[in-house]
Amino acid sequence: MLYKKARAIPHADVNGIKIYYELHGKGETVAFLNGILANTSSWMNQLPLFSERFEVLLLDFRGQGKSEKPATKYTMEMHADDLKALLDSLKIEKLHVVGISLGAEVALIFALKYPDRVKSLVAACAVTHVNRTLKAMAERWLIAARLRSGKYLFQTVYPDIFSDEFIEKKWDFVNSTASLYDTSLDMDAFIELLKGFLELNITSQLSKIKKPTLIIAAEKDRVKHPKYSHIIHKNIPGSEFVIIKDSGHTLIWEKPEEFNTVALGFLEKHGVKREDTTP
Repeated sequence: MLYKKARAIPHADVNGIKIYYELHGKGETVAFLNGILANTSSWMNQLPLFSERFEVLLLDFRGQGKSEKPATKYTMEMHADDLKALLDSLKIEKLHVVGISLGAEVALIFALKYPDRVKSLVAACAVTHVNRTLKAMAERWLIAARLRSGKYLFQTVYPDIFSDEFIEKKWDFVNSTASLYDTSLDMDAFIELLKGFLELNITSQLSKIKKPTLIIAAEKDRVKHPKYSHIIHKNIPGSEFVIIKDSGHTLIWEKPEEFNTVALGFLEKHGVKREDTTP
């Protein structure tokens, strides 16, 4: 069944809470799903390019950005269910899904739970289970968040998520994000998001994903090493795999042109074409 698009509003009532979203551009819909410390504004290096070709859906997960932050447990499945309910409210039947880190993991879960809603899938800097090393890193972040110090959480997180080269060359940008940990981050919600991530365990289910899938790894990712992306690629039949060199975990900031080129090429190959603007 084909849906008629609804008029976009800033928030939608989704599964009992208000989810913040934005719609930009025209064409086939592509959703961009955030990493755990990100929000809709984090896609500033992608939005101008992709909104020229597609209808771009940005959203904050429950507990993030401008979405509501209920004082309850969050699970990864909840985020996938929220996306599905948001699509229903917007009358979007099928779409392409692009995610990074937590957003990529939600995208994979969404493809498993709602395969009929997915045209293609791009998962960057993702994992599908949490080993002891990754758990230890996440627990460091949890300890910092429970101290309720934005400065301490920033000092704990930034050496993990940015590459050494980016820190040295773009320190002013990296340091500019420090204030957001005090002014924009809800510590309780962040803790619940991180606890939900720690329960992730879908590696054994990946073979069920039959949609065109691109796995992107960042060569110098200290949080979610390329070895995790190799596992995902190996387990999703027919998936494509790309490693972007000299980037840390914040791939969409550190190497935006490379990420955009790879993701755009994949999406265009799987049905999204540049609009003909000839008069």
